[in-house]
Amino acid sequence: MEKKNKKNKPLSMPDAFKVLSFIFAAILITACSKKITFPVSNVVPAAEAVVKVDKDNNQNYEVELEVSNLASPNRLTPSRAHYVVWMVTKKHGTINLGRLDINRKNNGKLTTNTPYEPIRIFITAEDDSKPVLPSTQVVLNSEDFKV
Repeated sequence: MEKKNKKNKPLSMPDAFKVLSFIFAAILITACSKKITFPVSNVVPAAEAVVKVDKDNNQNYEVELEVSNLASPNRLTPSRAHYVVWMVTKKHGTINLGRLDINRKNNGKLTTNTPYEPIRIFITAEDDSKPVLPSTQVVLNSEDFKV
């Protein structure tokens, strides 16, 4: 049998552009944001939480948290009135990002901007809607991450 000699043909300019565009888009999508899925909670095991952190051109961080299947805080033991989202930062300690309201379908969303680099996000159950320090009743807790 005779082997056919197949030569690799170079890509045409439009095909090369398509390939490079795809590679660039894939890198851009993965480099722009960090998506963190929270581990299963012992306190609210049905709850699922995902936080997405983006760094903008002004060196600020946009934090977008989405939670589903999170029971109302008044159903916890002990019962609480609010959920509050906290951020542990690299250099500025723990910061209150705001209250997380849960709708009738047990879903909640919180979006905020901060100049501080986050390394962990967690949610506590609180009696006060604007606490200065987090309570010990942590219901969801991300693992440490790097943006």
